[in-house]
Amino acid sequence: MNQWNRRCRVATCTVNNWALDFRGNYERIVKTCSEAAAKGACIRVGPELEIPGYGCADHFFEIDTERHSWEMLSKIVEKSKEWPNLLVITGLPTRFRGLLYNCAAALKNGKLLFVRAKMALADDNVYRESRWFVKWTETYKHYEMMLNPQIHFEQTSVPFGDGILESSDNVRVGFEICEELWSARSTNIRLAEQGVDIICNGSGSHHILGKSNYRINQLILGSSAKTGGVYLYANHRGCDGDRLYYDGASSIAQNGDLLAQIHQFDIEDTCVTTAVVDLSKNFTFRQMKSSDRGNASDQVTVVPIRFEGNMIRDVRMDEKCTVRIKNVEGLQLSPIDELCHGPPAYLWTYLRRSGMSGYFIPLSGGQDSSAVAAMVRLMCEKVCGAVKRRRETDGNNQLKSYDICDILGGDDPAYYLGGRKVGEDPAELCKQVLFTCYMASKHSSDETRKCAEGLALNINSNHCGIFIDTVVESILNVFNMVYSFIPSFQSADNREAMALQNIQARIRMVLAYLFAQLALVSHQRPGGLLVLGTANVDESLVGYLTKYDCSSADINPIGSVSKCDLRQFLEIAYEKYGMTALRSVIDSTPTAELRPLVDGKVAQTDEAEIGLTYEELSVIGRLRKPGGMGPYGMFLELISLWGDKYTVEEIEDKLRKFWWRYRVNRHKATVSTPAIHVENYSPDDHRNDHRPFLYPDFSYQFERIHEKVEELKKKKSTL
Repeated sequence: MNQWNRRCRVATCTVNNWALDFRGNYERIVKTCSEAAAKGACIRVGPELEIPGYGCADHFFEIDTERHSWEMLSKIVEKSKEWPNLLVITGLPTRFRGLLYNCAAALKNGKLLFVRAKMALADDNVYRESRWFVKWTETYKHYEMMLNPQIHFEQTSVPFGDGILESSDNVRVGFEICEELWSARSTNIRLAEQGVDIICNGSGSHHILGKSNYRINQLILGSSAKTGGVYLYANHRGCDGDRLYYDGASSIAQNGDLLAQIHQFDIEDTCVTTAVVDLSKNFTFRQMKSSDRGNASDQVTVVPIRFEGNMIRDVRMDEKCTVRIKNVEGLQLSPIDELCHGPPAYLWTYLRRSGMSGYFIPLSGGQDSSAVAAMVRLMCEKVCGAVKRRRETDGNNQLKSYDICDILGGDDPAYYLGGRKVGEDPAELCKQVLFTCYMASKHSSDETRKCAEGLALNINSNHCGIFIDTVVESILNVFNMVYSFIPSFQSADNREAMALQNIQARIRMVLAYLFAQLALVSHQRPGGLLVLGTANVDESLVGYLTKYDCSSADINPIGSVSKCDLRQFLEIAYEKYGMTALRSVIDSTPTAELRPLVDGKVAQTDEAEIGLTYEELSVIGRLRKPGGMGPYGMFLELISLWGDKYTVEEIEDKLRKFWWRYRVNRHKATVSTPAIHVENYSPDDHRNDHRPFLYPDFSYQFERIHEKVEELKKKKSTL
């Protein structure tokens, strides 16, 4: 073995796979393998569970999912004969001794080499892996697993469990699957101690604001810098059928240096990146760390699983290795910048996979609905940018088949949207896919109407304005026929004012769905529109919305985004993306405009009605989850956080207001619009936040808080 020249080209990929889309997933996997082989790569790593899709959820209980995954694996194994020099790493569920495991599968040139079972399962926050899988517990132990004779393989068995692969030219390949990298006992440590040259990590890591930077800097680069070796990280991209968005950012690192990374929020269905690495550098890097050498010498030697074929190619002595990326920070986005890319990318994937023709937004002129409209316009910017890049890559102006734009079909299914081609002008695309409507009542102000009209003109949406008062009056007349009275805002009974507000809100929801279903009929275009929700996470947390009002929708891009972050997002959209009409929106005071105006001005503001500022809601929300605090724990924490500006009585009062609203409105979370998950304190009970929705009054908790208040007051009086 030539220890001075162990150069090879390695590849990782990002795929926008779809849960249960077995044929489509197979085609995307094959496409990335073909591209990697064409580039001369010796190994291609794909994301976790990429054959069935990571987000199958309870479909993993079904034997169908397991069976179809293995059927597709057999096709990939057969197809791999076309890439005889490429080691392919993919992922699928596998049953062994009656138990289902989350596995990585290695194959090469028509043979299945090894099925490696995941050894640390993700069960925190949105993850539920142990609901469907069991973890493998026997380190470096593997057994011969018989293959199903009904599924075609040119072999009868395959090693299953945990182990290391070794090629004919002594290149060692190890496996670390997603959560194992995040674990305190990361698998890459023991792999490095066994002299593994290339560590392959297939992941299903979803997008949370700021998570990607931690994943790259602290985990991938940090692990590589600590243990040495080549690290190939592959992650899913896009929406695979649920609330999560997978942000990709598949990467190649060696000895702490980042060599290649796929853009975090691009929208193409597949992408492959490669790097030329010299495995000899692993020897030197590890040799220089004496403590690691000592640790490695204590380990029991693992006998690897040998396979035929070389990983190292005959290359020229002057062939250069891939140069490290010096400006790693330049690839990374701030959490607010991520809002300009993550939700827009999700909206595109969801739109084209839903088979619908566009989006409808009840545009109130407020900050929340304006943020959603801005995200749709940024979606158009992203799509048209991808079209332009593809044309430039093709080297001509003929738009060829391109798999990011498949929505409604046509002569060329890649570029047609409702019978019209998708070009490079985001304003034109926005005109085709976004319909907005300002639904005014006699309580609406001129300011919000102007904000809505200005933004619609700025982003070039199909916009209209209507008045809903006649519909409200008709419904009240129906009520009057039965109960012989009309509710009034002047009534001493607050139920009447609330009913009048809720009527307006719910009528807007009914009209939104009517317009979404029929707007394209008037334009003589096929298809329908999806209604977008516009309630932020803070309002959802305390239930400051009407059940089944215009917060009810098909999906909600901002349903787990805080109001504070949305305000910063609007500033970026205004400053960086030319949405100048947002200035008046940013400067406006949030209001539902459901109560009568006073002297022509808004008399109702959101924060005054809630009794807490949005900044305060965000702090309390994060203390609740992921902080894991109940009312009493929050009170103690807020004394230190807010003690310099509020008295203990004021803090107690604010907590009472929060927990009262949270408690009585928790039922709304059970019907909340599916929200793109980007924030850990989202109250979405369907996936992220498993809590009751019928609560007691917390009387004991607040008795304890009040006792503490009195105790602190006494201490203060004695000073």
